[in-house]
Amino acid sequence: MSMSTSLFLRLVAKSRPGLASSPSIFQRAMATQSKSEAALAYDDKSLNRLERTESIYKLGKHRSNALELVNQVPPIEVEGDVAVCDGGGGALGHPLEYIKVGGRGGKPVQCIYCALKFVQKAH
Repeated sequence: MSMSTSLFLRLVAKSRPGLASSPSIFQRAMATQSKSEAALAYDDKSLNRLERTESIYKLGKHRSNALELVNQVPPIEVEGDVAVCDGGGGALGHPLEYIKVGGRGGKPVQCIYCALKFVQKAH
Protein backbone atom coordinates (compact mmCIF):
# COMPACT_ATOMS: atom_id res chain seq x y z
CA MET A 1 0.00 0.00 0.00
CA SER A 2 1.42 3.37 -0.87
CA MET A 3 1.80 6.34 1.45
CA SER A 4 -0.94 8.20 -0.39
CA THR A 5 -3.42 5.40 0.39
CA SER A 6 -2.39 5.45 4.03
CA LEU A 7 -2.85 9.21 4.17
CA PHE A 8 -6.24 8.87 2.48
CA LEU A 9 -7.40 6.33 5.06
CA ARG A 10 -6.34 8.62 7.90
CA LEU A 11 -8.20 11.55 6.38
CA VAL A 12 -11.33 9.41 5.97
CA ALA A 13 -11.04 8.30 9.59
CA LYS A 14 -10.88 11.93 10.76
CA SER A 15 -13.82 13.03 8.64
CA ARG A 16 -16.02 10.04 9.58
CA PRO A 17 -15.42 9.07 13.22
CA GLY A 18 -17.92 6.17 13.09
CA LEU A 19 -16.01 4.60 10.21
CA ALA A 20 -12.71 4.76 12.07
CA SER A 21 -14.13 2.82 15.00
CA SER A 22 -14.86 -0.07 12.66
CA PRO A 23 -11.80 -2.36 12.69
CA SER A 24 -12.92 -4.01 9.50
CA ILE A 25 -11.72 -1.22 7.18
CA PHE A 26 -9.17 1.08 8.75
CA GLN A 27 -7.22 -1.33 10.94
CA ARG A 28 -7.07 -4.05 8.30
CA ALA A 29 -5.73 -1.58 5.77
CA MET A 30 -3.03 -0.34 8.15
CA ALA A 31 -2.06 -3.94 9.06
CA THR A 32 -1.74 -4.78 5.36
CA GLN A 33 0.54 -1.79 4.86
CA SER A 34 2.88 -2.84 7.66
CA LYS A 35 3.01 -6.41 6.29
CA SER A 36 3.97 -5.21 2.82
CA GLU A 37 6.66 -2.92 4.25
CA ALA A 38 8.07 -5.87 6.20
CA ALA A 39 8.10 -7.97 3.04
CA LEU A 40 10.34 -5.40 1.35
CA ALA A 41 13.05 -6.08 3.92
CA TYR A 42 13.36 -9.64 2.57
CA ASP A 43 14.05 -8.56 -1.02
CA ASP A 44 17.80 -8.40 -0.41
CA LYS A 45 19.02 -11.86 -1.46
CA SER A 46 22.57 -11.20 -0.27
CA LEU A 47 21.48 -11.53 3.38
CA ASN A 48 20.90 -14.82 5.18
CA ARG A 49 17.21 -15.69 5.31
CA LEU A 50 16.66 -16.15 9.05
CA GLU A 51 19.35 -14.09 10.74
CA ARG A 52 19.39 -11.28 8.13
CA THR A 53 23.20 -11.17 8.43
CA GLU A 54 25.69 -10.83 5.60
CA SER A 55 25.83 -13.97 3.46
CA ILE A 56 28.93 -15.49 1.88
CA TYR A 57 26.97 -15.55 -1.40
CA LYS A 58 27.04 -11.99 -2.73
CA LEU A 59 24.44 -12.60 -5.49
CA GLY A 60 22.28 -15.02 -3.51
CA LYS A 61 22.72 -18.69 -2.76
CA HIS A 62 21.47 -20.07 -6.05
CA ARG A 63 23.32 -17.78 -8.44
CA SER A 64 26.11 -19.27 -10.54
CA ASN A 65 29.27 -18.16 -12.30
CA ALA A 66 28.08 -19.57 -15.63
CA LEU A 67 28.85 -16.39 -17.59
CA GLU A 68 32.40 -16.32 -16.23
CA LEU A 69 32.86 -19.92 -17.40
CA VAL A 70 31.36 -19.27 -20.85
CA ASN A 71 33.59 -16.21 -21.31
CA GLN A 72 36.63 -18.47 -20.85
CA VAL A 73 35.66 -20.46 -23.98
CA PRO A 74 37.26 -18.95 -27.12
CA PRO A 75 34.94 -18.03 -30.02
CA ILE A 76 34.14 -20.89 -32.39
CA GLU A 77 35.33 -20.19 -35.94
CA VAL A 78 32.80 -20.78 -38.73
CA GLU A 79 33.66 -21.04 -42.45
CA GLY A 80 30.39 -19.71 -43.86
CA ASP A 81 28.23 -16.68 -43.10
CA VAL A 82 25.88 -18.52 -40.73
CA ALA A 83 26.62 -20.54 -37.59
CA VAL A 84 24.19 -23.14 -36.27
CA CYS A 85 24.08 -23.70 -32.51
CA ASP A 86 22.13 -26.41 -30.72
CA GLY A 87 23.77 -26.04 -27.30
CA GLY A 88 25.58 -29.35 -27.46
CA GLY A 89 22.74 -31.42 -28.85
CA GLY A 90 20.67 -34.09 -27.25
CA ALA A 91 18.37 -33.61 -24.28
CA LEU A 92 20.70 -31.05 -22.69
CA GLY A 93 20.77 -28.75 -25.72
CA HIS A 94 18.43 -25.99 -26.85
CA PRO A 95 16.43 -25.24 -30.02
CA LEU A 96 18.49 -24.68 -33.16
CA GLU A 97 19.57 -21.11 -33.59
CA TYR A 98 20.95 -19.76 -36.84
CA ILE A 99 23.42 -16.98 -36.12
CA LYS A 100 24.60 -14.58 -38.82
CA VAL A 101 28.35 -14.12 -38.40
CA GLY A 102 29.16 -12.72 -41.85
CA GLY A 103 29.55 -8.96 -42.25
CA ARG A 104 30.37 -8.39 -38.58
CA GLY A 105 33.97 -7.34 -39.14
CA GLY A 106 35.43 -10.24 -37.20
CA LYS A 107 33.43 -9.47 -34.02
CA PRO A 108 32.08 -12.54 -32.22
CA VAL A 109 28.31 -13.06 -32.00
CA GLN A 110 26.72 -14.87 -29.03
CA CYS A 111 24.05 -17.54 -29.06
CA ILE A 112 20.99 -16.21 -27.24
CA TYR A 113 20.44 -19.52 -25.43
CA CYS A 114 23.87 -20.70 -24.27
CA ALA A 115 26.07 -17.59 -24.81
CA LEU A 116 28.66 -19.47 -26.89
CA LYS A 117 30.46 -17.08 -29.25
CA PHE A 118 30.85 -17.60 -32.97
CA VAL A 119 33.08 -15.71 -35.39
CA GLN A 120 33.60 -15.98 -39.14
CA LYS A 121 36.90 -17.61 -40.07
CA ALA A 122 39.30 -15.20 -41.82
CA HIS A 123 39.69 -16.00 -45.55
